[in-house]
Amino acid sequence: MNGILSEKSKSLAFTGHRTVPVERQDEIRARLVEAVSVACKSGITCFYSGMAMGFDLMAAETVLSLKGRYPDIRLIAVVPFRRQNCRWPSIEKERYQNIVSRADRIIVLSEYYFKGCLLRRNDFMLEYSCGVIAFYDGKPYGGTFYTCRKAVKKNMDIVNLY
Repeated sequence: MNGILSEKSKSLAFTGHRTVPVERQDEIRARLVEAVSVACKSGITCFYSGMAMGFDLMAAETVLSLKGRYPDIRLIAVVPFRRQNCRWPSIEKERYQNIVSRADRIIVLSEYYFKGCLLRRNDFMLEYSCGVIAFYDGKPYGGTFYTCRKAVKKNMDIVNLY
């Protein structure tokens, strides 16, 4: 896996909630554009998205939208299990497929769903990143909490857009 992926020091992971309140979506998109731009200017070239509904897809779309401005940035879609989106509403499936079709790389960690596979995906992204851009409400449970807590333990930079 080494060498294929970007250097850790030039890579960031996204983590955030499945739902971004409708009335905050424009604001969060704008904050994402700002955070990704700042990262790019400081030498980050690689962004990992866990490809879940909500913040992950929004973050992935933001990276893709900034390729014109920062031609060397890459989006890595880290898919926890092959048919992750099979039970999603059709509009979200379309968003997902659109992102997958434009991502620089797709990493599928498991052929099948298993208990804990979403956390394993988060661990994988942290392993290859030096920091995190998060959308975290501060509640002490769930995957975003798990990932932020783990990033803190690893002394990683966290930018929380919440």
